[in-house]
Amino acid sequence: MAFISINEIDRLINEDVPYIDLTSWTLGIREQEARITYFTREDAVVCGTEEVRAVFDRMHIEMDHMVVSGEKITAGSELITGIGRAEDLHMAWKVGQNILDNCSGIATKTRKMVDVVKSYNPNMAVLTTRKGFPGTKTLATKAIMAGGAMPHRLGLSETILVFKQHLNFIGGFEGLIDKLPQIKAECCEKKIIVEAATLEQAVSLCQAGVDGIQFDKMSAEELTGAVERLRNEFPSGILLAAGGINETNISKYAQTNVNGIITTSLYSAKPIDIGVKIDRN
Repeated sequence: MAFISINEIDRLINEDVPYIDLTSWTLGIREQEARITYFTREDAVVCGTEEVRAVFDRMHIEMDHMVVSGEKITAGSELITGIGRAEDLHMAWKVGQNILDNCSGIATKTRKMVDVVKSYNPNMAVLTTRKGFPGTKTLATKAIMAGGAMPHRLGLSETILVFKQHLNFIGGFEGLIDKLPQIKAECCEKKIIVEAATLEQAVSLCQAGVDGIQFDKMSAEELTGAVERLRNEFPSGILLAAGGINETNISKYAQTNVNGIITTSLYSAKPIDIGVKIDRN
């Protein structure tokens, strides 16, 4: 589902084990064979087990059970287990736990919001923004996909998305309308999405040939009327809703008939309560 390099796995390990595990060394916990078990204390959607398996590999721990990312599990279920030297298990312990509880938290919240949206419109997408915590994009993106959502835009190099901030440098809204033929010619294989503040702007943009409209912070009631008109006049246009949409109001936006709902709220999901047991094998 997502590629995470060995360098990134090593970075995660090095954050917690910069040199040695001083406690295990001092206690003489070294060569004894032991088993580590990660389990959940609540129902969840699993995410991050593949990365924990990679941590195991770096720590010479043999994985002997794993639930793949995206699977639903119930409280008490084991996510991943491994066998190895007690010292290695203790060094892997918190690295793996941090991955699992945070990624599974995002995946679980995502699945709940996706289920709400799909109950109203099976073809409507839940999309996430670029507003995640720096340094976590790979794992966060995997987590939302495990929960059934998709990234709206992974980076500036990926898509053409015009905001009002861009218009200050090209002559405003009218300047954009004038420039659209040139943009479409130069980037003929890319879709052009433009943020619109009003229905009138959206109509003008669709008439000028943009591929989609992103409505920002428009109420669900107002958006419903805007979508109805645009669907009638421009049936192939992509319509997106963004701005302040979260678990408290997503059901309202799911009824607007947009193609996708964009949200940042998934990145702030509460971590799942993941427990860890380390026992002599």
